[in-house]
Amino acid sequence: MLRVAAPRPLATVERLGAGPPVHALDPDEVAELLAGDALLGLTEDEAARRLARDGPNRPTQPRRPGYAGIAARQLLEPLALLLIGAAAVSAGIGEGIEAAAIAAIVALNAVLGFVQEAAAERAMLGLQDSVPRRASVVRGARERELPAEGVVRGDLLVLREGERVAADARLVASQRLEVDESALTGESLPVAKGVAAVHAETPLADRTPMVYAGTGVTRGRGHALVVATGAATELGLISRLAAEAKPPPTPLQRRLGRLARSIVVLGAAITVLLGAGMLARGSSLHEAFLVGVAVAVAAVPEGLAATVTIALGLGGRAMARTGAIVRRLAAIETLGETTVICTDKTGTLTENRLRLAEARPADGVSERRLLAAAALASSAELVEREGGYAVAGDPVEGALLLAAMERGLSRADLVGGRRHVHELPFDPEEKRMAVVYEDTAGERHAYVKGAPEVLLARSGEDGATRRAFASVAAEWGGEGLRVLAVGERALPEGAPLDAELDRGLHVLGLVALHDPLRASAPGAIDDARRAGIEVRMLTGDHPETARTIGHALGLPADAVFARVTPVEKLRLVEQLQADGQVVAVTGDGVNDAPALRRADVGVSMGLAGTEAAREASDVVLTDDDFATIVAAVREGRRIADNVRKFVAFLLSANLGEVVLFAIAIVAGIGAPMTVVQVLTVNVLTDGLPALALARDPASPETMALGPRRTASLFSPGQRWTLLAAGVLIGLAGLGSYLVGRSLGGDAAQTMAFATIALAELAFVFTCRSTTEPAWRLPWNSHLGAGVAVSALVVALAVYVPALHEPLGTVALGWDALAVVAGLALIPLAAVEWGKAAVRRAR
Repeated sequence: MLRVAAPRPLATVERLGAGPPVHALDPDEVAELLAGDALLGLTEDEAARRLARDGPNRPTQPRRPGYAGIAARQLLEPLALLLIGAAAVSAGIGEGIEAAAIAAIVALNAVLGFVQEAAAERAMLGLQDSVPRRASVVRGARERELPAEGVVRGDLLVLREGERVAADARLVASQRLEVDESALTGESLPVAKGVAAVHAETPLADRTPMVYAGTGVTRGRGHALVVATGAATELGLISRLAAEAKPPPTPLQRRLGRLARSIVVLGAAITVLLGAGMLARGSSLHEAFLVGVAVAVAAVPEGLAATVTIALGLGGRAMARTGAIVRRLAAIETLGETTVICTDKTGTLTENRLRLAEARPADGVSERRLLAAAALASSAELVEREGGYAVAGDPVEGALLLAAMERGLSRADLVGGRRHVHELPFDPEEKRMAVVYEDTAGERHAYVKGAPEVLLARSGEDGATRRAFASVAAEWGGEGLRVLAVGERALPEGAPLDAELDRGLHVLGLVALHDPLRASAPGAIDDARRAGIEVRMLTGDHPETARTIGHALGLPADAVFARVTPVEKLRLVEQLQADGQVVAVTGDGVNDAPALRRADVGVSMGLAGTEAAREASDVVLTDDDFATIVAAVREGRRIADNVRKFVAFLLSANLGEVVLFAIAIVAGIGAPMTVVQVLTVNVLTDGLPALALARDPASPETMALGPRRTASLFSPGQRWTLLAAGVLIGLAGLGSYLVGRSLGGDAAQTMAFATIALAELAFVFTCRSTTEPAWRLPWNSHLGAGVAVSALVVALAVYVPALHEPLGTVALGWDALAVVAGLALIPLAAVEWGKAAVRRAR
């Protein structure tokens, strides 16, 4: 069955004492509890006292990012600490070049991490834009305008069309007042407000005698007693929830964190053991330190953090082309890991614009005549804009005007030579609107639209006709449609233009309006399901509306939640996360900010969304379309797959270097490479191919396989392949080093350096797939270019004399170069042979 979220405990802001909340009290009772005056307002002196006591009317300011702390965190990462230690040791033993090179790598990674995290910590500043800057209040029987921050409890607010509400307040007077509460409650249509008290347990979205800070008046006017200001308002509650709702670490951050800790522990252990072994064998402390630094540098993939950040940045640019602007880079990979999407309804699954859904004319009445009367019984206007029309006024009337225009009935043509004589504006109590026109012959006609039960009761139709229309209205209402009746009455000469002018009208028929589904939404939800992602719809709309939309989308009833408040949405997200789900949340209103902030990925709307929602989100959709989220998930999975590819490539390269050093030192044959040579391989020659792997195209199975749920970055098969490749690369480098020693001279370290670098450049091609041979994969031109440039770097390091001293290299002859090339191809050939063996076994 459809889930209607249980009402949350009533906020203390709506209780002024031990009794019922203010929406359940009469205006006079509320005024007495507030020690205010529903007619004259507070005095200026009393308002000043209350302002000094309660503070200014603004939500709690979010704490701005502490940039010093952010910078410090970058340097306290495990890999950074290990490299800082290696740089300090190098400087202490007089190896200035090594120390400077290591420090430069640490600084680069820290800067990239700082930029990313500083941007992420700005999340809550946008809530301030939801608070109006000015407000009108009555003080000492005189209306005055003042900064919204000066509004206090007990103030008498003046509410007018087009203004935003400055504080939470209880209505004491209402004239056809309607308020857009969508940013706070998710209700897609303006809410008619009235003075009458409602039941104490009424959900927030149905509390008609209340108005809330940050919402907008769309029609009418009113007066209301302020019951809560600043942090005590519903907006303030949301601000606090959002500030407290910290996003969890992303799957990539957790996996890379575990990987970094493992590398640090293993690297430190190997460094200490090898250094101790050298000292035990009679080596000097200086030699032991040098080797220890080299091993520590070899164990750490210095370019990993920078490569991940740059790769995610490239992924962000690719996502932008699909309509998803990424504000926080880590969200890219997390989108690929998403298991549940909790989506808003209005504007994401629907078009966020009312349109005619059904029309049922009375017998003998055409649909054109029905819509013509509905257009004449309206006061809204259509404003021509680029790409269509915008509605100036009530969105319901705008939908009727558009429906009439689509059938060739413009408002100007309908009015023609008629004169507008009188109007009964829409009233929430009367639930109808009437407009009187006089034609050129002096005859007057009243055109009326409103709630079916009201117009049918005031009509002159027989019982059977009333019952037939009432049945249709009930059926449409049960489908979540907004139903209106439309009628007409020819006024007798001299008939008074009062509230009874429509008595005995002729009902021309019924019209029903809805917010139509986006054409792409059902298919996008099916795509998400096939990709193993569960979709849940969380909306503040009425249960019947939610039920109808959910059914049209093919969502099961237990995946649809109606009348969801900010607290409930946040709790649902937290519960899913506690169950091990990776949750993406969509939203556009201030009420969505806490859930957007807490989600693994928060997705806000760029067109209809509030600034608060955008600031709390990780991704902003430029078209507000659910299909764009699914496209972003596809791109996120591509990036996640590619991240695993280049991390495997970098780790196999580092493992090869550690194997090379470990065997050489245990065998007592000296350090096979210098620290600067190791850094050159890890940063310069490996960096470009790793980045090129991030540009690999998506696999055809990208959306066919479900989200990854493993804690490790790699599967068991990938780990064994990585281990085998690393050992083979290390052995190839060792073989080259031994050949170089046998040749005499200073070529040994250069041969080891060149072999390790070229072996990794060859191996990168097989990293693209754990099953398919490298030559069957689509050509990646970026990878080809990256390998070519990196190979050129190796050649320059070996053959440019000016680089020999800083890098510790020498020029190699043709015989040495042949050995290097032959050994460098062994890891690639061995891994490809292994993949072929696995394919044959299957």
